[in-house]
Amino acid sequence: MNLTADTKLYEQISHTTDSAPYSIHFTEVSIGADPALYLHWHKEMEFLLLTSGALLFQMEDTPFTLQAGDAVFIPSGILHSAKSHSDQPISFYALVFSPEFLISSFDTTAYNTYVLPVMHNNLKFATSLQTNHSSWQQNILSNLNNIFFSNIKEELFIRSQLLLLWNTFYQNHIAKTKGTDTNHLTLNRTLSGQLQPVINYMQENYQQALTLNELSSIAHLSEGQFCRSFKHFTGMTPFAYLVRYRILQSCHDLSSTNKKITDIATTHGFNNISYYNRAFLKVMNLTPTEYRKQFLKP
Repeated sequence: MNLTADTKLYEQISHTTDSAPYSIHFTEVSIGADPALYLHWHKEMEFLLLTSGALLFQMEDTPFTLQAGDAVFIPSGILHSAKSHSDQPISFYALVFSPEFLISSFDTTAYNTYVLPVMHNNLKFATSLQTNHSSWQQNILSNLNNIFFSNIKEELFIRSQLLLLWNTFYQNHIAKTKGTDTNHLTLNRTLSGQLQPVINYMQENYQQALTLNELSSIAHLSEGQFCRSFKHFTGMTPFAYLVRYRILQSCHDLSSTNKKITDIATTHGFNNISYYNRAFLKVMNLTPTEYRKQFLKP
């Protein structure tokens, strides 16, 4: 079966380096600026703490309303944006970090238990953290405030606060989210070994004509087993994952070049411009032309 039937809203800012696999940002948005946070995605995870104003925060098709003092957790690979939800200026801090900053993937057991569940099929782990909510959310907000407002800026301190935060987050949110029981975690560990090489291959060769036979062979599974396992692991079929990745990659050319949309579609694996337009609209909730207009200088 051919997967070419007919992505980059990837943020170009580098959030991490080999020596510091995290970054901290402070952003101020003037009254009337729209959007307050442009639509983008990145491979890192993120905690965003709103310090003034109110935001309507959007992750994929899930909205979160944030007031000053609230925060939101953004898993890796998730499209997200935000609009002002008040007539006040907006400001926020963001901690963007590699999963490896938490726990090294070489520590297989700990990584697979505490980090892996959030890496795939991950929108369900996105959540807001509110000042007037449960004590565990308040504890996480306290850790975030320590990271953003403490005079201590050493990496070891930031990592220690993040680990304390993540322990609270894991016990009260990740472990209680459907699909993180012992049997599921064991299955996810098995699927990670089988499917991560396939996912890497798909991302490296997304512009090519990939087939189910080719991908299932990498995983050493039959086509049927591969499709079922891939859907369980990522929440998407292999074809839906590939199309979404192509769309996300194409956003870079739309936002930063003057290339024709037809040429961009072809470059990123779409042989049919009509299909590209429909797929783009489904993923991004706007057309390629509408998306490009956001980046045109007035």
